Amino acid sequence: MIGATLTVASVIGGESIGFATLTGDTAAEQAAAEIEAARQRADAASKAMFDAESKLDALTLEEEATAAEVAELEAKAGQLATDVEELAVRRFISGGQGIPLLSGLDGPTQQAQANVLLSIVTESSQSTLDEYDALADELASKRKKLQKAKDRTSQAITDYQALKEKAEAEVKRLQEIEAKRLKDEKVRQILEAKRRAAQANTGGRRAGSAGFLDNGSYFDGSILCPFTGSAGFGDTWGAPRSGGRRHEGVDILMSTGTPLVAVTSGRASFSITSLGGNSITLYGDNGNTYFYAHLSSWEGQSRQVQQGDVIGYVGDTGNASGTPHLHFEIRPNRGRAVNPYPSVRAAC
Repeated sequence: MIGATLTVASVIGGESIGFATLTGDTAAEQAAAEIEAARQRADAASKAMFDAESKLDALTLEEEATAAEVAELEAKAGQLATDVEELAVRRFISGGQGIPLLSGLDGPTQQAQANVLLSIVTESSQSTLDEYDALADELASKRKKLQKAKDRTSQAITDYQALKEKAEAEVKRLQEIEAKRLKDEKVRQILEAKRRAAQANTGGRRAGSAGFLDNGSYFDGSILCPFTGSAGFGDTWGAPRSGGRRHEGVDILMSTGTPLVAVTSGRASFSITSLGGNSITLYGDNGNTYFYAHLSSWEGQSRQVQQGDVIGYVGDTGNASGTPHLHFEIRPNRGRAVNPYPSVRAAC
């Protein structure tokens, strides 16, 4: 690519004013390409990790539901065992054989006990015994299902840990590459020009504006990137989460301590939540609400902030233990959350 040039759209104040040609040496263009490739690897690895996390949450929910079914059946089985014992006692009092000792459906002598009971109870108890046998079969089937669910969950945990290590390694590698290559101002210009050109064309909406698109999705082109540093993105909107919840944000994998900034001017309110840990709710002057979760710490106190002000630092508080990342939400007009991935990805 000797003598290569890069032509990009120039955007000032949200308006496209034409095209400008950045003429630079091949080294700068190659450095920019190297960074873009590293970002793509970090994104792909982070997406795989967050997808694995979603799968793990779904399997955990399945396991919990199956365990609840087993517990319910065991309680019912316990009551039926009591009923069968009472039938045996009545038969014994009337002159029948000895009373078998029931150890429940888990006992190794279950079939032998059932056979003895069948020989003792010859009255109108047959329906109870039939129900007892049917329940035993159902319980055995549910226990097998539960064990399979536990095995799948265990494997999912192993897979997630492996993908997590890979994603963190790719983000670290990206961090090293950016720290080295972004020292060159020309490389910064090339990457920023590409980002602005892409943002200007996102969803056909003019850069700097915000609103719902024709396809029903929301794009906020008025915000800054919520962090300053290297990161890997995962579009996990709507993914299953513990407690039957659905994910309502974008997860961004970063190193602990990465600075977080106000995406727009407004009131930043700091709080601690059970799931989000150290959190920030930014009530934007533009009418939207933005939510940051899992911070290691805040910068200062709740206050009025300007766009770009540092307001906190990435961490793993709340239910993010062991995986430092930012959970970020956008709520247009203080309403329901929308998928923030397109907006944040364009801003970063």
